[in-house]
Amino acid sequence: MTKKRIIRIGVIILLIVAALIVFNRCTKNKNKPEWRTDSTSEGSIREVVTATGSLNPYVLVEVGTEVSGKIERVYKDFNDRVRQGELLAKLDTEILQTNLQSANNDLQRAQTALDEAELNYNHAQELFNRGMTSQYEKLSAKFKYDQAVIAKNTAQLSKQRAEKNLQNAYIKSPINGIIVSRDIEEGQTVAASMNAPTLFKIANNLSQMQITAAIDEADIGKIKIGMPVEFTVDAYPNENFEGSVQQIRLNPDTEQNVVSYSVIIDAANPRQMLLPGMTTNVTIVIQSKENVLRIPESATRFRPSKEIWEQMGLKWSDDLLSSARRGGRSGAGAAPSMAQGSPTPQTGRPGGVRPDSSRAHGPRGRGPRGAAADSTRLGGAPGANPGMPTRRMGFALVWVLKDGEPKPVPVRTGISDGAYIEVIEGIEPGTTLVTGVNYKDAKQAAAAGSVTNPTGGPGMGRRF
Repeated sequence: MTKKRIIRIGVIILLIVAALIVFNRCTKNKNKPEWRTDSTSEGSIREVVTATGSLNPYVLVEVGTEVSGKIERVYKDFNDRVRQGELLAKLDTEILQTNLQSANNDLQRAQTALDEAELNYNHAQELFNRGMTSQYEKLSAKFKYDQAVIAKNTAQLSKQRAEKNLQNAYIKSPINGIIVSRDIEEGQTVAASMNAPTLFKIANNLSQMQITAAIDEADIGKIKIGMPVEFTVDAYPNENFEGSVQQIRLNPDTEQNVVSYSVIIDAANPRQMLLPGMTTNVTIVIQSKENVLRIPESATRFRPSKEIWEQMGLKWSDDLLSSARRGGRSGAGAAPSMAQGSPTPQTGRPGGVRPDSSRAHGPRGRGPRGAAADSTRLGGAPGANPGMPTRRMGFALVWVLKDGEPKPVPVRTGISDGAYIEVIEGIEPGTTLVTGVNYKDAKQAAAAGSVTNPTGGPGMGRRF
C-alpha cells in the first residue's frame, strides 16, 4: 500500500470521526432539556373556599293532620299564597261529628249519674245527722258521689277531644306564605296512626333564601360569620349571586370517613329567580387583594437536583441545597411580621396566611388531603429530595434564572389562591422564575426521576 493511499484512508477516518462528533453534539443540543419559566405579574388574588349546597326557604313548614279520614275538599294548590288561619283542605267529618255526638251523650249520662249520686249522698248525710243510719252508709254514698264526679270529668275530656278532632278536620295554614308542595288529592285517605302525614309544605318568604353548604373540616377553620359569598346555580349559569355567611353549625356530618360541617348562607332573592332545592356552587371569599405582585405557585415548588444540573450542562455543587436552606432561613428571619402572626392589612387577623391552604375541591368542596401537605414542599422538579421544605408561613424559596442558571432567592409571601401567591418583598417585577423542566427526550426524564408531561410536567402547581 502506497503512502498516498494510507494518508487518504487516514483523512477519511478523521472526517468520519469529526462528523460523528458533530452529529452527537447536534443531537445532544437538539434533545437538551429546557427550563420551564414564568415571570412575576400584577393582578388580584383571592383566597377562597369552594363547596356545593342547596337552596331552601328560611322557614318551610310541613302541614299535616292529626286525624285520619278521607280528603273531602282541597282549597289550595301549588304556588298559591295563603294567610295564617286560611282553610287549605277539609276531611270528611261524618264520623267525627258522630263521635262528638256520642261524647255529648256520654257527658249527659255522666251528669245524670252525678246528680243522682249527689242526691243520695245528701240524703245519707241528713239521716246520719239524725242518727237514723250508720256511718258506713254515709261513707258509701260519699264514695259513689266521688266516682260520679270522676266519670263526669272523664266524659267532659272525651267531648273536648271529639271537638278538637272535628276542628282538626279543617286543615288551616299555620303561617303566611306560599305553598311549594301539595301531597294530597280529593278523595285520598290519610292515616294519622303513628306519624302525621304531610299534606302541604308552605314557605314563609321566597324573597330571602338560605344556602346550606357542606364545608370540609380542613377548611371550616377559615370560615367566619359575615364573610362574603358568591354562588351560581345551574339554571342561570351566566348569573352571579351574592350572599354572606350567617351561621356555622357545630354538628358534624360524616360520610365515607370524610367530616364536613354545615354553613348557612344568607341569599337575597328579590327577583325570585332562586327556587327551593336548587344546587348551588358556592365560593366563600376568605380574603382578597387587588393589584399585588404575584408569582405562580409552581415557582415555590421547584427544587434542583444533580441530574438536572448535569443535563443542563451546569456544574453541580453538593452545598447548593444547604446554601439555599441557609438563604431561606435568613429570608425567614427577615420577615418576622408574617411568620410570627402579625395582622394582615386586609383582614386584621393574625396571619402569614398559609399560601397552600386553598385546595382543589370536588363536588362537595373536598380535596385530597395529601395534596395540601405536599404543596408545602419544594415539589415539582424531578429527582430532588422530597423532604426539603421550601415554603413555610409567610416565606418561600424561589429560583430566579440569571445567565441561564437558577439562583435561589428567598421571598416574603402573602395570600394565595392556589394558582398564584402574593409576593410582599424579595424580587422585582418582571423577574424570570424557574417552575420546572421541559424534556425532549423520555430517557432524560426517566434518568432525572420523572416522566415528561407536555401539558404541565414536573414543577407545575395545582390550579384552584
